[in-house]
Formats: sequence, C-alpha cells, structure tokens
Amino acid sequence: MIPGARLGHYEILSVLGTGGMGEVYRARDTRLDRDVAIKILSPRLARDPDALARFEREALSVAKLSHPNILAIYEFGHTPEGAFVVSELVDGETLRAKLANGPLSPRRAVGYAQQIARGIAAAHARGIVHRDLKPENVMITRDDHVKILDFGLAKPMESADPAEIDVTRVATSAGTVMGTFGYMAPEQVRGLAVDHRTDLFAFGAMLYEMLSGDRAFTGETAADTMTAILTKEPPDLDVTRLAISPALDRIVRRCLEKAPELRFQSATDLAFALETLSTTSVSAQAPLTAAATPRAGASAAWIPWLVAAAAIVIAAGVWFLRAPPATDAPWQHFTPITEAAGEETSPALSPDGNTIAYVMQVNGRWGIYAQRVGGRNATPIVADPQRDFGGPAYSPDGSSIAFHEEAKAGGIFISGATGESVRRLTDAGFDPAWSPDGKRIVYGTEEIYEPMSRQSSSTLYVVDAAGGTPVRLVDGDGVQPSWSPSGKRIVYWSNTTGQRDLFTVAAGGGARVAVTNDAALDWSPVWSPDGRYVYFSSDRGGAMNLWRIAVDEASGAVKGVPEPVTNGVQASASQPRFSRDGSRLAFRSRVKSVNPVAIPLDPATVRAGVPLVLDGSNNIRVPSDVSPDGQMIAYFSIGERQEDIFVSGRDGKGMRRVTDDAARDRAPMFTRDGKSLVFYSTRDGNWSVWSISLDGGGLTKLASNPGGCVYALPSPIDDTVVFSGAYDMSGVHIVRKQGASYAAPEVLPNTVLADAALSATAYSYDGTRLAGMMLSSTGRSVGVATYDLRTHELTRVTTEPTNGVRWLSDNRHLVYFRADARELVVIDSVTRQRTVVNVTLPGPTLDEVFANSPDGRMIYYGAVRAEADIWIAERR
Repeated sequence: MIPGARLGHYEILSVLGTGGMGEVYRARDTRLDRDVAIKILSPRLARDPDALARFEREALSVAKLSHPNILAIYEFGHTPEGAFVVSELVDGETLRAKLANGPLSPRRAVGYAQQIARGIAAAHARGIVHRDLKPENVMITRDDHVKILDFGLAKPMESADPAEIDVTRVATSAGTVMGTFGYMAPEQVRGLAVDHRTDLFAFGAMLYEMLSGDRAFTGETAADTMTAILTKEPPDLDVTRLAISPALDRIVRRCLEKAPELRFQSATDLAFALETLSTTSVSAQAPLTAAATPRAGASAAWIPWLVAAAAIVIAAGVWFLRAPPATDAPWQHFTPITEAAGEETSPALSPDGNTIAYVMQVNGRWGIYAQRVGGRNATPIVADPQRDFGGPAYSPDGSSIAFHEEAKAGGIFISGATGESVRRLTDAGFDPAWSPDGKRIVYGTEEIYEPMSRQSSSTLYVVDAAGGTPVRLVDGDGVQPSWSPSGKRIVYWSNTTGQRDLFTVAAGGGARVAVTNDAALDWSPVWSPDGRYVYFSSDRGGAMNLWRIAVDEASGAVKGVPEPVTNGVQASASQPRFSRDGSRLAFRSRVKSVNPVAIPLDPATVRAGVPLVLDGSNNIRVPSDVSPDGQMIAYFSIGERQEDIFVSGRDGKGMRRVTDDAARDRAPMFTRDGKSLVFYSTRDGNWSVWSISLDGGGLTKLASNPGGCVYALPSPIDDTVVFSGAYDMSGVHIVRKQGASYAAPEVLPNTVLADAALSATAYSYDGTRLAGMMLSSTGRSVGVATYDLRTHELTRVTTEPTNGVRWLSDNRHLVYFRADARELVVIDSVTRQRTVVNVTLPGPTLDEVFANSPDGRMIYYGAVRAEADIWIAERR
C-alpha cells in the first residue's frame, strides 16, 4: 500500500518493514486521532487457510494480554484484499538493532531481561507460549521500555477449564518444527511437544547475546546451528572481562539447559531471580592486579587456596557491609509458592512452617486458601460466593485461623485451621493477630488495600479469643498489629500527616514508642520469633522490600538501624510472616502498574465505547483532571518513592513532569484559566493546599488545616478553593482570595452530619454545587451526596459506597466508580436513577480520583494492573 491509501478509517502513512507474513505500515487512526501500526498479511499467504489462521491466532493471542511489556492489539479485520491487525505504534528500535553496536552493559541487559521475563510471564499465565522469542521480536522504546512483538507462532496451551490455566501442559503437537534457528529450544528443534519452558530457552539465548554480543548457538548452515543447540554448550561468558556477576551467569546457564526440567520452571521464577540480583552483584569483581597474580613457576596446588582466600575476603566484606549479625543464618532458597495469574496476597504460615494460607480471588470473590509448602494445589478454607474475606492468621498451636470480612466495617472471625466451625468474634475490625498464648486477638478498624493511599484513621482493639467486649489499646492511628513472642508488646504502623511509621505499645496499653520516624513508607510489621527484631515492609531502599530493625521486646527501645532483608528485589516484597522456629519466612512479591485509560462516553445514552490505554508503560499515572479547554490531562503518581504531578495532551502524548521533589503531591486540578494546578501536598510537613504553574513555577501555599487537607478544588467561576478535612472529619472548607493572597479557611455549614461528613471531590461546571463521598467516622465511604453552595443544603443521592464522584457537563448527572472498582455508574442527582455503564474496564480504578472531559464525552481513570505471588525464604 502506498502513503495516502485508506484501509477503513486508517490512512497509510509509510512502510515500517516487511517480514515473512506480510508488511507493516505506519497509519493514522482518523477516528481516534492517533498513529498506529498495521500488519497486513501478504496476498500469497492470505490465500493459505493455515497462514490466515496463524495470522489471526497472533492477533487473538496478544489481544488477550494486557501488560506493559507486550505490544497492545487494537483491532483485527478482513478486507477483500486480505487480513490485517492494528496495534500500538512503538517509538524505538528492535533489540537486534541495539545489539548491532555490540554487547549491552550488564545493568542495561538485566533491566531489559527483567521486562522481557515479566511480559512472557504474563503470556504464560494466560496459557500462551510465544515460541519465537528473538531480538527481532523485542522492541526497545526511546525511554527504555520493552515491548514483546510478533506472537505469530503463539498457540494457547491446553486447559480443561478456561478459568484454570496449567502452564505445565503440552501445547504443540509433535513432529512440527516452528521457530527461528539459533533461539529454538532442543525440543523445538526435534519437533517434539513444547511448553512454556521453550520460551525460557530462547530467553536465555537472548540474554547471552545481550551480555556477550555473540549468539549462543551458531553454524554455517541451519543444520549446523540446530546441531549445536542439540549437542553443544555456548562458549563460557568471560565474567571478568564483561563485568558479569557469577549469579547472572548461573541464570543464563539455567535458562539454556537442554532438558526442560532443568530450566527455570516458570517465567515468574526467572523474573524474580533477575530482580533479586542486588545492584552490586551485576558487576563482577575487578581483575587481580599483577602483584596479586601468582608468580611464574608457583605450585598449582596453591591456586585453590588463593581462590578460597580471595573468596573469604570478599565474603567477609559483603557480610560486614550487608549481612545480618553472625548469630543469624542468612535467608536463602527463595521459592515461589504461587504462580497463577492475578494476585495472591496476605500470607500466613502455620506454626510448623509446612502450610501457608493466603488470599486470592476466585470467580470475582476474595477467599482464603491453604497450600502445603512444596505443593501445588490450593484448598479453600473460607470462600463464599457472596462475601469477601482476608487477613488470615494461624493460632499459636496451629489448630485455628482468624480472619476478617472485607465489607463495610469488617468483622473478625475464627474457624478451625481447615475452615470448619466458623464463628464471628467481633462486628468490626481487620487484620487479626493472636497473642502468643492464643487467648487474645488484636486488630485494627481499617482494612489496608494500598498503604500509601489511605486517608482515614484506625483504632487498635484487643478482644478475648473466646469472645467478649473489645478493649481500645492505643490512642491515635494504628493498623496491622503484631504481638511480640513474649506477649509484652504489640508493634503496628501508623499514618501521621502522610508519613507511615512503625510504633510499639505495651500489650496492656500506654504510651506508644516510635520504631521509625522518617520519610520512608514503613508498613506490615511483624516480630521475629526470637523477639530480637521487627521485620517490616519499606521503600527506604528505593523499591518496596523487606527490612528489619532490632527492638527491645520489653521496652520497645530501638537498638539499631534498619537493615535490608531482601535488598535488590524490585517486585515489591512485603507482608512478612514467620514459622514458629524462624526457619521459614513467607512474603508477598508484587508488581503493579497504574495506567491512564480513556473511556468514550455518550452522556445522552450513557453508553461507552471501547476503552483505550493512553500509556502502557510500567509507571504509576493517575488522571485527576482535564483542562477547561479539554486539551490537557493532569496526573499524579501515588505509592511510589516520589509522588509527583504530571501533565500530557488529551491523547496521553507529551507526558511531562511538573513537580520533582521529595514531597507527596496529589490530585492536581486545573484552575479556571487552565494555566495552573491546585493540589494537596506534604511539602510543609502536613497535608496542605498548594498551587503551581504548568511550567513548574509559581509554587504557592494556599491553605492549611490542623487535621490536614485533601481534594483541593478550584472553583470554575471565581478564585475560591474548597478542600476537605483529611483526618478530623471536619467537613468541607472554603478559601477565599483577598487581594493577592487567600484568607483563612472557613468551614462550610451542614457538611458534617451526626453519622458522616462530606468529602468533596468535584465542582459542578456552573460553580454552584459540590459533589463527593459521605465518609463515616471510621473513614469508610457510605454514599454519595451533593452540596449547594448557595443554600448550603446537603443532599444524599445514594448510600452506595464509591471511590469518588464527578459531575457530568449537564450539572445534573454524577459519575463514579463503585467502591469495589468493578463498575462505572452514572446517577441522576434529582431522580436518583442509577445506570451501570456498559463497559468492560481494563483494570480496577485506584483510589478516589479520576477525571472527565468538560463535554462529558470522555472518562479518564488510572487502571491498576498487578501481579502478586507468595514466596518462601528459608535459612538453616
């Protein structure tokens, strides 16, 4: 096709390349005003039913996947001339082009490898084997993000139940050789049946080439190359010359094992192995100097001793700098317990360390499941098609398990260890923890979904396990408690003006003692079985990992500084739990991306178009507002080490940072002239209201509140700003401009009721009304309400819990996501008529903030894409 030709509503712009199956063009989607890539099957192959089926299989395979490291497919279609597939247009170059200049640095190679592994892990989790991984099928964008292309050889793995994917089953019939010479696994070369481990061999060949600059298997002919794959090992990597760590070399070797059972058994396992490489282990030790080299003629018998001595010196240095005290054995043998797609979370180890309970979602409901350590099958303990449960905790003797209900105020339950004899212990509460004698349970009053995004406060209570009236333990916020082994103290974490720190308190109550007090996000603490350390999750190393700190069990006094336990794990290690003897440690490893999604909406019919992911990169970008002219979107990142504000065009292109500092900046909203943003931030030590120009200048503090400020909303008709109280449930405040500055905030009347307070999240476009969530005294959403700024009348619209509310352009209808993030809802604020929008969301929404265009025809929200697995670490 020539430039200017049309293919439906696509206009051909230029040729991008040609391949065995057809040609790829750059084209313009005239409907959505974006550039795309179109792959058109060659006329010769279009007449071949098998080739056509293979081409369609590629489109369908990739269309099933939604992952930042896999090329997104938009459309598959037919024309009289043949078939075509429309995909996202990747701005970058292939890995093959990168390798044309020689080997990559170890750090860059590992970075690309991690992303490739995550992408193929997502494909395998959906039952899809690529079968043709090679540098030509891996694109590197200009910002160093990986996109896996060309699933033309992909074929779904067999599964008796489409809802249950078993990645160990055979997918390809024997006798067929498919793939690319040089990257094919031995079983592929021989025409045998292949499974997901075939992709891991090709991955190893690519990683070898990224590190060395040479192909792992070569020959003068295709037959020679195939023979090398079957009978030879690649040349050894020169770890010293290439500055490659021995651990990385072992990963490459394991991927390239001839027998599939000797390779990594899952891409998730492989990704974790890469991510657990510490930042220092990617570089090898410096070569020996001439003075350290054995002199000529020295006995060869000395060489092993010299090597051993060098190893001892190196190990001693690493031990001194990074390892725990000599009395502790190091953690090793990191093993994944779960590998299914989706999220498995909240691990709990039985006292003997042989069984692990965790929470996962089945058929849309969260339930508690148990699995033998080393086993593969999960058995339901508590699973109900009508309710969600979480927070499992084994009793000290292992005979019982406590857990909570994930609804409204929660509630603590106790059952037998296998789910029998369920009884309710309390009417409210989350995350139960047993006392060492098994007689009492401590819990909090807020459930933790995202530790960074919580805004309300929680209270700790202690209750007898046999039943009774709960007793308040400590004043101030406290969640996710854990009892010390002696039963003398309880550790928990607290939200203090946006800072997440650890505290302990005596089991009988009293003054709390700080364990940490810094900007790091510290959460999910647990006491080690010997009582010497508090283990916890923290992002203080840059990524979320497990840390520990020595604490006196009797007084709560801190006896050291935080030490990394899983340093270098980039997959967000958190939620540590121990076996009784301390030899096993369970934790959750999680990877999360929040991507901006645009949902076309017809306000008249309340019907939606196909959602479009604006930015599929592995970042956190939450849309929070659209400029008055509809041309720009404001975003913020949340839950990252640094929370900043961004803006882009309405198509998601041209993303640029507005703030760049240690403060937590959230929910930017455009001012009425579209030239500035109003947001709330911790930059003065408490949540306060600020404004900033789009170019990053003119930073100005507008208002503060003793309890903190959230959801700062500039008026669309004048210079007033409203915000809601963060922790004190003080209702909605208004700030009026006086001259060049703003007056002290005033509380709007009737925004606080006896049972709840309004937390405003949107101005109507005519500037006369507010809309928002009604929050209870415990900070839970209990419905939607509107507020008339002229009459000061508060009107409850619905009691349905919601994550946030926005007005549509008619100033009458409201739009919101349900609190469980499963539905997008439009409701008439006058008639209360509620309509569920007919749209399949690419992922659940994050928190209370989303955006819509001024004309009401586009909804923008942050879709959460996450993968979480349970891991076991052991020490001897």
